[in-house]
Amino acid sequence: MNYINSLIIIVIQSLMTGYIQAQQTNSLPQVLGIPANLDRTSGLVMDKVHDLAIVRNMPVERNLHVPQWIRENLNLDRADFGDLDMQIVKTLDRGDFVIHDILFQSQLGVYVPANLYVPKGKGPFPAVINSHGHWPGAKKGEIVQQTAQLLVRNGYVCLNMDAWGAGERGSNHIHEYHGASLGSSLLDLGIPLMGMQLLDNQRAIDLLQSLPYVDPNNIGATGASGGGNQTWWLTALDDRIKAAVPVVSVGTFEAYIMNSNCVCELHPNGLVSLEKADVIASMAPRAIKILTALRDGNAAFNVQEMLKTYRIAKKTYDQLRCSEQLAYELFDEKHDYTADMQLSMLKWFNKHLKQEQHISLDTTYEFLDDDELTVGLSSKIQAKIATTLSYVNAQSKRMQETVLAGKINRSEKTQELRNLLNYRELSIQQIEKISAQGGYERIILTTTDRRLVPLLIKESFSGKNTLRVVFPSGGIASIPNDRISKWIDEREGLVMVDLFGLGERSSKSGDQIDGRLPRFHTLSRSLLWMGDPMMRTWAAEIGLVINYLKERFPHMDISIVADRETAISSLMYSVIEQHQNTLYLSDTPLSYVPDDKSTINENGINMAVHLPGIIPWGDIVGLVAFSPAHVYVEGVISMSGAQLEEQEIKDYTEQIKKLQMKVGNTSKIHFK
Repeated sequence: MNYINSLIIIVIQSLMTGYIQAQQTNSLPQVLGIPANLDRTSGLVMDKVHDLAIVRNMPVERNLHVPQWIRENLNLDRADFGDLDMQIVKTLDRGDFVIHDILFQSQLGVYVPANLYVPKGKGPFPAVINSHGHWPGAKKGEIVQQTAQLLVRNGYVCLNMDAWGAGERGSNHIHEYHGASLGSSLLDLGIPLMGMQLLDNQRAIDLLQSLPYVDPNNIGATGASGGGNQTWWLTALDDRIKAAVPVVSVGTFEAYIMNSNCVCELHPNGLVSLEKADVIASMAPRAIKILTALRDGNAAFNVQEMLKTYRIAKKTYDQLRCSEQLAYELFDEKHDYTADMQLSMLKWFNKHLKQEQHISLDTTYEFLDDDELTVGLSSKIQAKIATTLSYVNAQSKRMQETVLAGKINRSEKTQELRNLLNYRELSIQQIEKISAQGGYERIILTTTDRRLVPLLIKESFSGKNTLRVVFPSGGIASIPNDRISKWIDEREGLVMVDLFGLGERSSKSGDQIDGRLPRFHTLSRSLLWMGDPMMRTWAAEIGLVINYLKERFPHMDISIVADRETAISSLMYSVIEQHQNTLYLSDTPLSYVPDDKSTINENGINMAVHLPGIIPWGDIVGLVAFSPAHVYVEGVISMSGAQLEEQEIKDYTEQIKKLQMKVGNTSKIHFK
């Protein structure tokens, strides 16, 4: 097994090396010259982590009500609920218990497929929500089945659901990885993947309490890895969970930063206000037992990180004189939910949900195949099960219609975008001109928040008063030689810039952790934890550079050249700062909404672009419509990177023109 893991790491590193080498398509001089073996980005990110910790730990009175904070921060109150509408699709009789394959409505029009394990005999029984992690098979995975059977054979009703986007809720109702850019599209829609899971889980409590054979006052929650993450967030949010056992999932939020985690474990702005210890402490005096694997390879769940959280949360339990209600247990295991761990969980629930400690345990287990536990066996049932792809498409269409139908105040929309980005202008602390090289002037702008922004400048000596500023999505080194030659032949002034995380400022560790996931999965997710989306970072750096150039070249007409992800941030900058000069954009998406190729196309838009709430604000169509710049777009693509059909471009153009008319914007948009 160690050999296989090592081989996988070598393959991933080779792929990343090839990716980085593929970016080096020209011989332009470097500006910063920081050695490639050093990480050019993570140090700045960790500085921000430490700065936030200092502010959080200041000796000031904090009146943070964690459940309310979770609801507000994840926008959970935006959800539209319908009736539970539970439907039993089929029932399996397993001798001493039955399994109901069910659907229930979590949000209006959103149906959750689940397996409900029910003991035979006289109830009411205590119940447990058993959340799966990133295991194969989702609710039907062997670990999840084993946990459920242990619980039901020992007198518990157990609910196994497919988490949002997993199992039967994957695209085409086939299990897939529910995170990455597809899962992040929910963030763009307004409620992140974590929030959608919590809404499902809260409705699951409603469901269990509605059943006559469930004791409504004795409901627990457990799960491992991503399922453990759901467990403790749900327990903090909803005090109807009386006891919980999160497994291989408790560490610190700080340990999430620049480490490997799913976007279902991302709580935007989380580190601004609290740490995991605050969340665990808020559960007091309820019964929480943390199970940690000593050989867990994920830094976020390392035993030392868990002990940090336990030590701090324990103080609250001690103050409330309920110390025995918070416990942990260590296992000589890897990242797993083993039989011994499951027995520890069962004994904890017997103590706190049954008030019985010394009873015989039934550990019989029989694996059931997919068909027995599949809910959507017919096309009619499948049609009810929303996937991330279908949900985001339907919701975004409704939101776009709302934007087009309502009154629009341009200045208000601009301020809303500033708020979404949490936009703040950057200030220059120092300007350094280092020796020219290859006919290029090399400039370093040092900002007051310690970032270094490198510029390559070639002035025009032809008398033209135009300056072309290029923000390439692959970094300066990715610009093809023929493109550079073309720009030089046009005899305009030329400036090329590496934005944060790109080119000379790329994160070696971030790229390695990303592996085969979309680029910036690690860096963008880390920044979102700290309330600092990459789009804000890039838009602010674009503003910094343009302001510097305006001051240095006051009579020059400055245009912006960008592509793919940097095209989106350039549009955001132009809206916020009302940049009226020309934007030349290439390979630009006009919507954040994923398409049916989003899960299979490796040429998709990377994860730097995600911004909470951008779709209901107006999406990329809105950015183009509200920008005062003349916009030239060469190549329009979807989020998967696929070229759009002519009719699709016409439809987007019509939406843009309608929005422009509403706000009186007369700037021109040209598509090629």
